[in-house]
Amino acid sequence: MKRLLRVALLTVASCLPWAAFATCGHSGGVDYCGPDVVGLIYVTSSGLVYVQPAGPLNPAPRGFVCAPAGGSYFVLEPNATNFKQIYAALLTARVSGAPVTLVADPAKSTCTLMYVTL
Repeated sequence: MKRLLRVALLTVASCLPWAAFATCGHSGGVDYCGPDVVGLIYVTSSGLVYVQPAGPLNPAPRGFVCAPAGGSYFVLEPNATNFKQIYAALLTARVSGAPVTLVADPAKSTCTLMYVTL
């Protein structure tokens, strides 16, 4: 009976969306969230790109050093040296529904994207 219950729980857990397993935290000197699906991408007229993971960032996750922009966004600055690559990865993740890990630059007080992983 215990084995049947364990198999049933593992089956249900494997059907949950990636966002259910997403974690945000601080490790190795950086703040990160993921793996999680991209909930929203918002581009301003100034070129700033705001990225909201599907999981909550408001309030800021325990251990976060940076402050999420607007309470729930990572920011991708248009002058970042790897802007095009990160933006392309974010668009790909958003369209495909693939989970992504967002990593913030530890030198910035606002959660500014330094890199992402798919």
